[in-house]
Amino acid sequence: MSAGNMTSLLKLCSVDLCERSALAVCECHNKDLCNDHFMEHTTQLISVVNQTNINTDQTKNTSLEKRSCLTVLNKWCKSVYQNVKRSNIENNQQIELGELEVNFNESIQNNTIVEDISSKISQQNLFPLEQPYRSVQVASKSSISMACSNKYLLIEQKPYLCLLDQTLTIVKQIPWPCEYVNICWASTLNQFILVTKKNVFTLDENTMELQECTILHHNKKDWSCAACSDTTLYLSTIDMSAFLYEYTLHPSIEFVKEWHPLAICPLYESILTFSYRNEKLAFIICNAHTFQNRLDLHSSITFEVLWSIPLSILARCCSINNDQWIIINALETQLLHISSDGNILQDYRNISSSMNPIVNAIQWSNDTIVTATIKSLNLHKLS
Repeated sequence: MSAGNMTSLLKLCSVDLCERSALAVCECHNKDLCNDHFMEHTTQLISVVNQTNINTDQTKNTSLEKRSCLTVLNKWCKSVYQNVKRSNIENNQQIELGELEVNFNESIQNNTIVEDISSKISQQNLFPLEQPYRSVQVASKSSISMACSNKYLLIEQKPYLCLLDQTLTIVKQIPWPCEYVNICWASTLNQFILVTKKNVFTLDENTMELQECTILHHNKKDWSCAACSDTTLYLSTIDMSAFLYEYTLHPSIEFVKEWHPLAICPLYESILTFSYRNEKLAFIICNAHTFQNRLDLHSSITFEVLWSIPLSILARCCSINNDQWIIINALETQLLHISSDGNILQDYRNISSSMNPIVNAIQWSNDTIVTATIKSLNLHKLS
């Protein structure tokens, strides 16, 4: 099996009911395959090799036969990498393959080859997003904040908090009187966390019980944004500084540390919004003196700045697969696709959507992203 040549007229995947473009071809079975089904086919091949190795272990020539199987698989995987890389270069696409340094004996035993291949191939040509396969209208004065669990999406639809299923159907709702809310999902608590200017609440998605949290707050200034890791709640305040407050989530929400503004950004700079993903915090920073904005990616462990990107205007950020990011500039209908090491992979502007731009986005599953516009919520497939 080898990677197929990518042309301007891409074939569709041969698997029934799959409408994605084919990126590889199995020469043995004469099938054109999309990325997902290519990975499934790879898994099947590895299973065959595993079974071959098990059977071979029962013979006297175990080591020789196993080495032969691994050699064939090694050559095949390297060929796939090179062909995929060559195809993307021919189409002026950037691809993060890195060096192919896989211990095939260990990878086959742990069944990690497919995972390794997937992690090294980045989302390319992300924009324009595929047409939404599901859309619903939203109230014009609703908050643009949203968060998702594995099953549900939580949004504010004035005057309610609404829990939506994966078809964007409202399954539960409760009254919500507050003017401002920032929402995040705490997987450790299995609850949503809602932050208003003065209070912090938890919301159980099963019972829709809203409970106020009593937490220590030295600054006494209004809350602004929130984000959660597996163990930590991060909160920022609304002021021309960049105080960040760290709290434990379990067994209760307890104060840990106040990060001084200069530890994050210089004086006269403030955090507009931020997101967490895989031990990294992405901050949208605004400078009150220069009116310049930027995205800073910090380690959530040391708060060291990993990389920084200047922004022309205030924006929001959304984490996606492979530790990459989307920057949403609604005023200029601009979407930036940022690589894991801080390079701009794509700068996309859609003038035709200026009356209904994307204002926020969140990845819901490995292949689904939710976008919020002024008028609607939309579900898109990540190609």
